[in-house]
Amino acid sequence: MAKTFFLILRKKSRLLVLVFLFNSQVFMYCSEHLQTEQKASTVVVANSRDKAQAQFFGKIEEISEEIAALMTGRSWIPVCPVQLKDLRYLTVAHWGYDNTVHTGHVVVHVKLAQEMLEIFEELFQARFPIERMELIDLYEANDERSMEANNSSAFCCRANTTKPGVFSNHSYGIAIDINPLINPYVRGSLVLPNSGKVYVDRTQSYVGMITETLDNPCYRAFVTRGYEWGGNAWPDRIDYQHFSKQISDIS
Repeated sequence: MAKTFFLILRKKSRLLVLVFLFNSQVFMYCSEHLQTEQKASTVVVANSRDKAQAQFFGKIEEISEEIAALMTGRSWIPVCPVQLKDLRYLTVAHWGYDNTVHTGHVVVHVKLAQEMLEIFEELFQARFPIERMELIDLYEANDERSMEANNSSAFCCRANTTKPGVFSNHSYGIAIDINPLINPYVRGSLVLPNSGKVYVDRTQSYVGMITETLDNPCYRAFVTRGYEWGGNAWPDRIDYQHFSKQISDIS
């Protein structure tokens, strides 16, 4: 039976180093959380045998004071339709575009947190690649910048793209965008992000692409749990990156 041992070291509550032993293989996870910066981290899996043995890890946490300080004034402001206590901070393993296991972070509504953790575990088992998963606050809650970086994110208190003055489902923590550069938003001649124009042709195959088929691990993981996919949800636009539940699902 596989055994895992953890050693956690902290330095001034900012630098977290996690070293763990799995099946006699040593891995290191290093993450630095600052009020204005949260660096991505990677769990390096050295060879094909290690990759075959790699296991999913994930956890759900309340929004800490540190994460709250990072979010306040960026992805969360007092007029948001949900409070920070209604949200959860997820840390999950995911396969990256470089074929190694990365550690991602995302904020979602508390009522969807466990389900979202299960979704990311399913994506991990299917080895569905997610290039980057950092809090959108690292991009000053600028959705365009986050999408240009192909950053997958969920909670962000902002207006609906097509309905100014109306909160987006992202504002409730019930929507998530996966690999948004590769899976762009398209409405007529408008493509978001702008660099996503080269990925509008869906007859081609791209790493991390979402397609409307149960053979696609990402599409399957979300829609089988009742999420609406932006790729077929509306007659006037296509949002390939977007999965969402309804507000009624959290009320």
